[in-house]
Formats: sequence, structure tokens, C-alpha cells
Amino acid sequence: MVGSEEGRRDGAVQPDLMVYYRPGCVFAARLRTKLTLARIPYRAVKFGRDSDADKAVRSVNDGNEISPTVRIGDRYLSNPTVHQVRQALSQP
Repeated sequence: MVGSEEGRRDGAVQPDLMVYYRPGCVFAARLRTKLTLARIPYRAVKFGRDSDADKAVRSVNDGNEISPTVRIGDRYLSNPTVHQVRQALSQP
């Protein structure tokens, strides 16, 4: 599901949510499925071939390429649950 800055029914703007994932990662696939089922809009970004996405993921995970890594605004979560993503989305 692609979409950033999606408007919510209450008029508030949803923060930009990006899911960085490595193709074939079951943890990332599970999170992306749960986000879709929960109707939480996100942008999916593959990493794994020395791209800017790889550098972003390594920079917030002590040099490790953890999949999934989620960016919400300027905050990052490493291998979060849907509950943790919802909680982060609700914080200003």
C-alpha cells in the first residue's frame, strides 16, 4: 500500500510511515500484512543492494540491516509489532 500524508477522517494528517524490508523476510511480510489489514497506510521500501535505503537502515540499527525497520516521521522502530507502530503513530 502506498500513501504518505494520508488525511484521516478526523482531519488530522497521518505521519509518513515507511517500512524498510528485505525481500523474503517473514517478519517484514507479517508486519506489512498486519498493517494492511489494520488499514494503516505505509510506503514499502526494499533494501539489500547497497542503496540509500540500506544506509538509512544501518544508520539507525548500529550498522545492522534489521528487517523490518519502520520510520514514522523522524523516529525509527526496529522489528516492531503492529501495536508498537500504532502506539508510535498516536504520539506527537
